[in-house]
Amino acid sequence: MNKLGICSWTLGISDIRVLMEKVKTLGLDGVQFSGDWRDFNAEEVREAADLFDLEIFAIDPFNCEPANPEQANATAAIEFYKNIIDFAVETNTPWVTLQGLPKWTANCSTNEECWEMLVHCCKTLDAYAQLKKVKIAYECVNRYESSMIHTAEKARELIEAVGHHNFGLILDSFHMHIEEPDPIEALKYSKDFLFSYHISDSNRSGIGRGQVDFVKHHAVLEEIGFEGTIMIEVVLPELVPTSTPKNDLERERLDEEIRRSVRVWRNLKEKKHL
Repeated sequence: MNKLGICSWTLGISDIRVLMEKVKTLGLDGVQFSGDWRDFNAEEVREAADLFDLEIFAIDPFNCEPANPEQANATAAIEFYKNIIDFAVETNTPWVTLQGLPKWTANCSTNEECWEMLVHCCKTLDAYAQLKKVKIAYECVNRYESSMIHTAEKARELIEAVGHHNFGLILDSFHMHIEEPDPIEALKYSKDFLFSYHISDSNRSGIGRGQVDFVKHHAVLEEIGFEGTIMIEVVLPELVPTSTPKNDLERERLDEEIRRSVRVWRNLKEKKHL
């Protein structure tokens, strides 16, 4: 059975021990840790996860843009993400996400320059990650949140340009609803390099609150033999796309939406095997 986790940014909890305790109470197996690595001590992050018997599935630098626009270049981007890879090693985390790299191409003058810089950065980071025994992954993100790599087809082009199996893909039901002509075909197309699948309905809320056909998504993941992690990435409707709960009532509502989505997803698995 696939392990279920959560993209930690959605919870809006900065205290690492409180965060891990919350993830445990939500009935999940671990986290895609989306905090800024500079705000955390790696040993404390690892210890907090171990305390609650949770896995850290990935390090996802959610706040990954250059601090100064003048710093948006390949050298600075590579140095930034090498630090993320080192943080993954220190927290015993198997992979790091790179979809924030387009933020560092802001000073490129053409689309071709952006692509060349992205490929160069990914190749360099892939080589570094191999030395550190860490995998890297790229999530396809919609055009309103990223300037590059919106579809599985384009992601595969990037992965093939990098040229190593250490490099995989993350597909998210919310982003696919916006960008993919056929999300089911995108999942099938990504069979050989899909690392993780993210659950978020077409309106960024939980399963069944929008237009995504999760029954079909679940079925095709089983059909292709997907064994990777499933991540919950749910936001309350009034807080979309990236705002987190501001009070106890909103936190309670988000918790219940996460628990409900987890139950629905797991029930789909159980019904499949009745």
